[in-house]
Amino acid sequence: MAKRVAGFVGATRRIGAAGLVGAAGLVGACAGPAPAQAPVDPPPLDEPGAAPGGVEPASSPEVAEAISALEAKDFERARGLLEKAVARHPKDAQAAYYLGLALEGLGQPGDARKWYERAIELDPALPDASVNLSGLLLEAGETDGALAVIRAALKRKSQHPGLLVNFALALEAAGDRDGALKAYAAAVQLEPTPEVHFAYAELLAQAGRRDEAVEQLRKVASDDPGVMVQVANLLGKLEAFADCVAVLDKVVGARPSPELHVRRGACRHGAKDDPGALADYDAALALKPDFAAAHFYRGQHLRLVGKKTEAIAAFRKVVELAGEKERGLADAAKKELAELGAK
Repeated sequence: MAKRVAGFVGATRRIGAAGLVGAAGLVGACAGPAPAQAPVDPPPLDEPGAAPGGVEPASSPEVAEAISALEAKDFERARGLLEKAVARHPKDAQAAYYLGLALEGLGQPGDARKWYERAIELDPALPDASVNLSGLLLEAGETDGALAVIRAALKRKSQHPGLLVNFALALEAAGDRDGALKAYAAAVQLEPTPEVHFAYAELLAQAGRRDEAVEQLRKVASDDPGVMVQVANLLGKLEAFADCVAVLDKVVGARPSPELHVRRGACRHGAKDDPGALADYDAALALKPDFAAAHFYRGQHLRLVGKKTEAIAAFRKVVELAGEKERGLADAAKKELAELGAK
């Protein structure tokens, strides 16, 4: 059971079950007479738990039974079975590895690390233990230790996608962006999952390689709306507005919400479809009349088309509605009002 994308840890990379960003987060750096209105990143998302299934066949009946318990997320039962297995077979690398998984599932990363280390000691060619151990080290901020584990494992399994993804994350954490990009390029060829495509795209975007980043984002295909919202956000930041709209068309169609209408409206504005953008802002307000972000973006649109009085009314509504967590949104609206000569 490899933690296949174990490196999507901490605040580095998370993609999966999503919650939508709050209203204040939709503002970003938008201000002035002709804002880009690109949405910003949603908050970090929950990392899905690891699922067993990497090492076959099971080394003993106890390990086979424990694997079934791990698949059922019965980590306590798995631990009991595996403690017996390692007592009976102290040189069984699989039993040591799966005991590490059970302990990690029980929220005991320190003990899990010891058993991953033991598994690697018993069988250095077991890559899954190195993937999970390096993932835990990355989570703990121990970049040098993670790199040491990964480099040793790659000498035996140079084309292992989980190792390559963690290698990319560790190199990025160490400040070696070029090395991280090379590792992602290799990983995405071996494991073209939404997570790997997205993580690679993020780093390409940071490196200023906009077209390559957009290409990777176009390859992300997921039924999870939260994943696709993240993709749309990054496409918007990269000013690939038509792609952003195309992604959000599918998400909004499946799950309309005021937040998604505002996101799509921002990308439609970027694509110079201002009537479409206004329609989205109006749709957001139809669903949630007190949605401050929708009033803000609608106000910017009205300002752009010369409807000063209506724009002022919209920005005043933002100031009225924005709560404590939306102070940035209220401040942005006040700035707009000042520029329009309104109090």
